[in-house]
Amino acid sequence: MSFLYLLDSNIISEFSKPEPNVNVMSRLKGKERFCAISAVTLQELQMGMELLPEGKRKDQIRGFLEVIKRRFSIIPYDRSASVVCGEILAAMQKVGQPRPVCDSQIAATALANNMILVTRNTKDFQPLQKISLLKLENWFEV
Repeated sequence: MSFLYLLDSNIISEFSKPEPNVNVMSRLKGKERFCAISAVTLQELQMGMELLPEGKRKDQIRGFLEVIKRRFSIIPYDRSASVVCGEILAAMQKVGQPRPVCDSQIAATALANNMILVTRNTKDFQPLQKISLLKLENWFEV
């Protein structure tokens, strides 16, 4: 199956909240079958859970991650994405705007797979739009 939307960590995290953002949930309702997450996003979520102290919250997040792994396809960070990532990291460094590696890997995964990156942090990814064909959507906004 072809996926259209690559969901960033801050979008996925909404699902674990007692009162998730209504705009995000509404947008997801009609588009879930076209959504996936990157392996890098899964890595970020896993790391966040692992850093929590043992207890009820960590157990909840652990269960949440299992649901996410079943609910969404995971797009690998593969050869194509790594080439794109190297290109955008170098281009941004050349113009004096180095980017965080994980964000660049997520953006590169979206670019390599011709997907729209859905994130709350569009501002963090907008510099990459100037040097690539990265498409962004913020589902927190109406």
